[in-house]
Amino acid sequence: MSKEYIFYCDESIDKGRFFSHFYGGALVRSQDLREVQKALIAKKNDLNLYNEVKWSKLTDQYLYKYIYLMEAFFDFIEADIIKIRIMFTQNCNIPNNLSPQ
Repeated sequence: MSKEYIFYCDESIDKGRFFSHFYGGALVRSQDLREVQKALIAKKNDLNLYNEVKWSKLTDQYLYKYIYLMEAFFDFIEADIIKIRIMFTQNCNIPNNLSPQ
């Protein structure tokens, strides 16, 4: 029996002293997708978070809301329903003969 997975990906190209070019992805089995979407959307609505939720947009006023949403997300990781993968460039390794891309 074949399996179908749904990937959600994002990137950040900010340069830091040691690391940059972060790429992250969340992997969800297709049979779990509706459950995950429904639960996370419900949590966002309960917390009155209607726009994109980003760490860089966080204010003191919304800190606890962000924490509650992330706890719901990490519950899915703990239950093996979502898998997370993060890759990055370590800035001490300078590639040779490559374009900036």
